[in-house]
Amino acid sequence: MQTRLTLALCLALATSGLSQTQPVAARSAALSALFKDIWEDDLKRSPEFASALGDRRYNDQLSDISPKAFNDELGRHRDFLSRLIVIDTTGLPEQERVSAELLQRQLIDDEGAARLKGWELPINQSHGIHTDLPSMVTNFPFETVKDYDDYIARLHKIPDTLRQASENLLRGTDDHRVQPGSILEKALAQSEELANQTPEASPFAQPLKRFPAAIPAADRNRISAELLEAIQTAVLPAYVRFAKFLKVTEIPASDPAQTKPQPEVALSDEIRHTRIMEIRAKAQAALGSKFDAKAFTDLVTANGIQTGILEQRVSSLIASAK
Repeated sequence: MQTRLTLALCLALATSGLSQTQPVAARSAALSALFKDIWEDDLKRSPEFASALGDRRYNDQLSDISPKAFNDELGRHRDFLSRLIVIDTTGLPEQERVSAELLQRQLIDDEGAARLKGWELPINQSHGIHTDLPSMVTNFPFETVKDYDDYIARLHKIPDTLRQASENLLRGTDDHRVQPGSILEKALAQSEELANQTPEASPFAQPLKRFPAAIPAADRNRISAELLEAIQTAVLPAYVRFAKFLKVTEIPASDPAQTKPQPEVALSDEIRHTRIMEIRAKAQAALGSKFDAKAFTDLVTANGIQTGILEQRVSSLIASAK
C-alpha cells in the first residue's frame, strides 16, 4: 500500500506544474467529474443503497461480497486517488478544496482498512448478511410492475450472496478470525428462524401486502405466484444451507473461551450510506412536498460522499425553504 501511495504522490509532484497551468474552471470540472465517477461507482457496487435512494438502475442486483469484488474496488479507489492528487486545488472555491482534502483522506483510509479484510466478517456483533437481506425490503421502491419483477430477480440472487458469505467466513477461519460462539449461535438462531418460515410469513414476502392501486389484478396474481415461488425455491433453501454451515462448520471452529468479539472493520461505506440515508430522511421530513430527490442526489454527488459537508448544505437548504 505504502509503495502505491508513494508512487501516486510522486506522480502528483511530477505533474503539478502542468496542473497549475490549467484554468480554475478546468480543474474544478475535473474534480466534479471525479466526484461523479466515485458516486456512480458507489451506487453500482452497492445496489441495495441505490434502491434505497430511489435509483432503480440496479434494483435486480445484490452487492457482490466476494474477495475479488473487494479487491477490484480497492483498485478503482487507487485510480480515483491518482486522479485526485494531480488536481491542483489552488484558487478553487473553499468548499471544493475542503471536499477534495476529505476525499483524499477517505481514499487513503479505505486503502489502510482494506488490509484488515473486513469481508471475512460478514457476521459480527452488531449485524450480519443474513439479517441485512430481509431488511432491504424496507427501502426498496414498490410502485410499478417492474419494481416487483426486479425484486423477484434480486431474490433469486440470495443463494449466491449467502454462499459468498460462507466462503468469506471460511477464509476468516483460515486467518484465525472467527467470531465468538455466542455471536455465531445468535446468527444461527436467526438464520434458522428465517429458513423455517412459510413463504407467505417470510419477511421477504412483505411487498405482497401493499400492492399499489395502479397495478392490475392480473399482474398482482402473477407477481404473487412468482415471488412466493422465489422464496420457496431459492431463498428458504439458501437459508437452510447457511444455517447448516454455521452449525456444522463455523461454530465448531470458534473458540469457546473467546468472549471478546472481533473488531468491526471496513464499515466506512456502511456508515456513510447509513448517514446519507439519515440526512435524506431529515430533508424529506422537513421539506415535505418540496423535497426533490434528484436535487438531493446532485448534492451528494457534488460533495464526494462527504457526509459532514452534505449535512451542512442540506441544513442550509432546509433553512432557506422555510
